Amino acid sequence: MDNIFHVIEANYPQYTNADKKVASYILREKEGVTNMTLADIAEGAKVSEGSVIRFCNKLGIKKLIDLKICIAKISAKENERTDALGSALENEFAEIIHNTASLISPAQIEQAVDIIEQRRHIYFFGISVSGIAARMGENSFLRMGKSSQAIEEGHMQMLTASAMSADNALVVFSLTGNTKDTCEAAAAAKLRGVKIISITSYRNSQLAKISDIVLQTSAKEEIINGGRITGLISQMFVLDNLKREYTARHSEVVSQLKEDLAKTILLKKL
Repeated sequence: MDNIFHVIEANYPQYTNADKKVASYILREKEGVTNMTLADIAEGAKVSEGSVIRFCNKLGIKKLIDLKICIAKISAKENERTDALGSALENEFAEIIHNTASLISPAQIEQAVDIIEQRRHIYFFGISVSGIAARMGENSFLRMGKSSQAIEEGHMQMLTASAMSADNALVVFSLTGNTKDTCEAAAAAKLRGVKIISITSYRNSQLAKISDIVLQTSAKEEIINGGRITGLISQMFVLDNLKREYTARHSEVVSQLKEDLAKTILLKKL
């Protein structure tokens, strides 16, 4: 299919009122649509889900996933870099950090650390690249003396969430905020009184809606170029802010733990 945005623009005058609402919303959100559910698009366009489906059918698209693929291909092509080791990539990384910093506030970080401080044990959930961030969360807080555990597999996330207690907190990494297994596990934990801190790029996602604190990242998950390091960078930036706030509150204890750890590591190298 030709560029789907061009097709929509070319046929816009002949659309019904409902079609125009959907068309305008898609043209406005563009690649953001790839991380939305049917209900999200309908709500954003202020039409019924049936209207969204009918509009897709008029484009020759039978399923929402096919629309997402069409949009993702355009986004992937536009984001191609010929100088992957040059200034373009450097600028992209810097922009991700800058934009993420603009989306979170010191007050949000403080509130999240309040939750972490007040809970006996902290779980970190994430899948795929977000699983790396979860593992780093576990590693970082264990080094600061906080009981922590990272879980990167969906089935184990659900099993663990179903056994959590109200004196636990859950930090969830998900760029889309709609990862099915992780969202279901987080919802199960929420029912057990667990406080949820989400680190996601979408404030209207399923995960964000059940979270007590939402720390928003600016990196977007790409269907075609999924697993890009930019997403991990934005998550790690938020995690580092949590670490710094926690360290500032427990500087003496954390400093001593770091010193003890350094001695242990040096002894192993002898």
